[in-house]
Order: sequence, then C-alpha cells, then structure tokens
Amino acid sequence: MVQNPNGEFRPCCMFKYPLEGKYKNIEEAFLSDEMNLIRSDMEKGYEVEGCEKCKLDEKHSAKNSLYKKNVVSYRQQFSGWYPDAPLGLRYLEISTSNRCNMKCVTCNDRFSNQFGDTIDNELPNPALYENLDRLKLLGGEPFLDKRNIAIMESVPRHNIELWLVTNGSIWPNDYVRKLLNEFKNLVISVSIDGYGELAEYIREGTKWSRIERNMNRFRYEFDAKPHFVFHTINAPFFEQTIEQFDFNSEHWSTDYLLGPKWLNLQYLPVDVKQYIISQNPLMEDALSKYCMEDKFRGDLFERLMSNLTGYPPLLDDYVELLYGRVA
Repeated sequence: MVQNPNGEFRPCCMFKYPLEGKYKNIEEAFLSDEMNLIRSDMEKGYEVEGCEKCKLDEKHSAKNSLYKKNVVSYRQQFSGWYPDAPLGLRYLEISTSNRCNMKCVTCNDRFSNQFGDTIDNELPNPALYENLDRLKLLGGEPFLDKRNIAIMESVPRHNIELWLVTNGSIWPNDYVRKLLNEFKNLVISVSIDGYGELAEYIREGTKWSRIERNMNRFRYEFDAKPHFVFHTINAPFFEQTIEQFDFNSEHWSTDYLLGPKWLNLQYLPVDVKQYIISQNPLMEDALSKYCMEDKFRGDLFERLMSNLTGYPPLLDDYVELLYGRVA
C-alpha cells in the first residue's frame, strides 16, 4: 500500500491512478471496498486498469537489478514475495512529505516542494508497523525529512526489509547509518540520471561532485545500486554515465519514464531512437523492445524542443540531431 506526499493512496507506487475515495489514513484506504475490488480482480487474473506500467515492463523485459530472481516488474516481485492471500498489510510505501532539494525536469509539485508548496503527510499509526515485513521510504528526498528517521526508529527493524530511494545529495550521519544497518535487509536506490553537467541540467540543484562522492559511499557501506531512468533528454548518455564509476552495468537498475509524455522515448522519431540505441549497446535489446515501435507524436516532439533551452555542451551533438529532424 502506498501513501503519496499529497495524501493520495495507491495499491503500489507504479499504479497509474490514485484511489478515488477520500480516506483519513492508510489503514482505512487498505481496507476499503475500492481496494478489495482491486485485490479480487487481481486474484482472479483479470487485467486491472492502472497496472499498465508492469505490463509494459514485462513486455520489454528490461533487467532491473533491484528486483530479485530476475523478475522484471513490480507485480512479479510482489507475487514472489506474497504468493498466498489474504495477508493483511505487510508491505508499506510512504512519502512523509514532498520536501526535496532538487527540481528535476522529470518531476512535479507532487514529489518536490521546489515546484510549489511543502506538503506534509500524517504518519501512519505505529501499530501498523508490527506486521510489516517490508517498508519503502520515498520522497521528496527521504533524508531531508526527519520524520523518516522517526519511522525508522519506530518500526521493528530486525524484522523488516527497508527500501529507500534517495537522490544521493545527503550522506546520512552516524546515528542514521546505524539505524539503517539494523534492518533485516536494506535496499538503497540512488537516482542518477546522467553525469556531470548533464546531471546538473536535468536535476536542478544537483552538484555532481557531491553525488559522485556519495554514490561511492552508499555503494561501499550499503551495497546501494544506482538507478537510471531513461527519457528523451538523457537517453543517449546511459553508458557514458556508467563509465563515471568503477562498478559495471550489472550493478545498475534502469527504468523508462512514461510521463510527462514529451519525455517518453516511445514518442520520438524512429531515427532518433535508433541513435539512442547505438549509443547504448549494452541496452540494445531492452531499448529496442521498449521504444522501436513507431509512435511518433509531432506535438510532443515540439514540446521537447521548446524545453531544450540552456542545455550544456555535452548535449550539443544530440540536440543537433533533434533539430535536424525538425528541419
């Protein structure tokens, strides 16, 4: 079950739509008729509207090293974790707030207060933590909100696998690192969508030298994995980004941005997608499955071009290719 920074509830963070009902807390949402219907349809093997992301992931079969046993989607991972139903609330994903120190081109005010107001969620009833075996802390930036530390202090750490998604800008202090090391298992994902001036361009607020240093720290102490999300601006530079670190592609997890649509690779011209694939031979098979169908949208391409302003020199050749397509 997921609680987003704006107070929305979803079955999981990949689910396309928030629950329609207005619920006072995550327990009420979890036990709602709306969630019971979704669970019932899933148990019957029906295709549930809202699960499009997992369906797409399973279609292109991109390897994501965050998942275990070579599953390629969230729902495959959950099926492995929890093969038998009913179970109760065993897995919780929560965003305590949208507090963040970055204003990424892929983001919005739902996940970053750099776009607008700060949104604080009420924390779940601590009694809910007792039966959890997995907890995922999201943002905003989790290390920027002290209430995430309060959650880590409150849960039965030795019984829980903690998943944490960070932008890598903050290296936690000794006390927080001690808490992290007390969890039954720990999976830290560090979002890295480019390197150097590219990272600083698409993730406003980034200081690359800090991210590079902290990524190596997270890797050394927690075996954290860098996570790269392909979109229309950074896609040609995945393998160049890998080269900035001394661990190879097998240690990275990857994903594809679905929205906003002007950042979705699927809607680029075919020749541009061919160029992107040529720059990432390690990802050739997965990229081809994901984006080579011709879904070109001129309106979305125009939107991309109108947003490509003030870009760094690293993007010069790629932008030249894009402008050639306009001509």
